[in-house]
Amino acid sequence: MSASRTRHSAMIAVAAAGGLLITACGSEEPTPQPSTSPTHDDIDWAEAYQQSAQQTPEDDWPRGDVQEPVEALFSRHYVEWGDYEEVDDEVSRFFVVMGNFDCHGLQYRVEETQDEVAVAVITGTREGVNECTEEAVLGAIDVELENPVGVRDVVDLSQRL
Repeated sequence: MSASRTRHSAMIAVAAAGGLLITACGSEEPTPQPSTSPTHDDIDWAEAYQQSAQQTPEDDWPRGDVQEPVEALFSRHYVEWGDYEEVDDEVSRFFVVMGNFDCHGLQYRVEETQDEVAVAVITGTREGVNECTEEAVLGAIDVELENPVGVRDVVDLSQRL
């Protein structure tokens, strides 16, 4: 097994074993505001993701499949993003650890000021899903911005909510 594949497998195993809570599937009403995941303050996914990036060349570490925002999600909660990259002037891509794509989806919330871009990534259960497997995968979501990031700081909005 290659070193990058071993690191990728180890990162997924750590995420799963580290207490990533995958929400239960069901058909409950969506909440007006996402809750903070119970692991939100216990595990610093962003730090773990960035440490992994520093240990391997950028081309080798996993970045996750880009997901389209899902309008209707149930059992929504904030998830820390691990890294981001600017796709173009109006779009930045944020990388997260999340549940499998068949069961779980992503949304985002962004607040821009002159000095910073604050982004919260939200995950939850897709509408109409009856059963979910418990697995952690790397995902990404493209966030549309009003203005280019430029020299502004990019911060995790969910840390403030």
